[in-house]
Amino acid sequence: MERFLKRTTRAALGVALAAFLLAGCAGQETGQSASAPPASESAAQTNGSTVEKLLDGEHTLTSTVARAYMGTPAAETDSGFYECVGQGEHFLLCRIDYAARTRTPLCGVEGCAHGDESCPAWRAGWRELAVAGDWLLEGGMEQDGTWSLDAQPLGGGERKNVLSGVQEYTSLIPMAEEEGSLWIAVEGKAARVDPAAGTVEYGAALPEGFQPVGALGGCILHRTSDGDALLNEYYKATGDLAADEQQQQDILNRATATLAAWDPRTGEDTPLAQWAAEEYDLALVWDGKLLRHGAGRSNFEVTDLATGGTTALGENWPAEQTIQTAYVRDGRLMVETVWKPEPDNSDTWKECLFALDLQSGELTEITLRNHGGQGTALARILGENADNFYVICSTAWEGKPESLMAMISKADYYAGVDSMEPIRDVF
Repeated sequence: MERFLKRTTRAALGVALAAFLLAGCAGQETGQSASAPPASESAAQTNGSTVEKLLDGEHTLTSTVARAYMGTPAAETDSGFYECVGQGEHFLLCRIDYAARTRTPLCGVEGCAHGDESCPAWRAGWRELAVAGDWLLEGGMEQDGTWSLDAQPLGGGERKNVLSGVQEYTSLIPMAEEEGSLWIAVEGKAARVDPAAGTVEYGAALPEGFQPVGALGGCILHRTSDGDALLNEYYKATGDLAADEQQQQDILNRATATLAAWDPRTGEDTPLAQWAAEEYDLALVWDGKLLRHGAGRSNFEVTDLATGGTTALGENWPAEQTIQTAYVRDGRLMVETVWKPEPDNSDTWKECLFALDLQSGELTEITLRNHGGQGTALARILGENADNFYVICSTAWEGKPESLMAMISKADYYAGVDSMEPIRDVF
């Protein structure tokens, strides 16, 4: 989940424009001039027959985006979580067992010290991880600079190579799931990776600036913006850094964002909705719905992409909060914010976390902070099963800041009861 940053250098604006989840915080209104683009206007959603056609296709994709914290692929199942743990100059591929509250190297060799390449869990470098069906996928750079992708059964078994020798930069961050396979981007093309079969099915070339934000029917949802084109046409550098940043922000505020459904097999792209960037500071897709929040507004808009109907949730949202990022867990929109309890004091910024129930509209502030240590770090969700959350927060251990991973019941998490059970390392 990425923040749509307005205060950035011009060289980084192309990356910022592609970020969807926090899309265009509204700045102060400015007078239109010859050097400013006309204000954008929101457009109506695509008619129902178009969406119905997308939903009735041969293939069904499932979103992998809204559950991922800060855009990190969530390598998890209902029983555990997978991660690469740094061990000095190498890494160990580990599994967190939710029930046992333990973190253990993915190694079945009795008496193994996990210290060299003879250990099945030993990795020379950090690897991205993802789960597809009953398989754990891991991708990363090799010593020769190429990218490779391996797979192994979740229940244990031999690791096998699925892709190797990929020349262009590639990430394992999934675009969508489909029947135990993952759609990822490989060398500018959509690629469906089937770990069970060990095959890769290549699809259409990716649109320029492609950023997946969800799935609908057999399509991957993505967001585009004309902000880059507007900057190229209207931005004139003056040499005054503050003035140039404000000018860029004013231009981006007048951009138009578009949500479209892209078929990874054919490359067909179908626009679904458009809106003015300055209208919203949050826009993400979850379960076939477009979730948006307008800066300074006291509620969230939820638009059903299938019907076009829009409802309002979270009517008691505190408008003074500045949204930083958002993701969906347990049917709730988890919204991280900052605010200044003392508006005139720039040193009093405070992090906050709210859970918006996407069915009832109930808004709950998560009051939990770090467990047993110093500071006020939020307990952020990395994984979950039916009854519990797997969370990360910060603590102090022997005077030194350390990461703390823990399990906590969902009921206690929402109620602010610190019953977090730290995860124990068993290696």
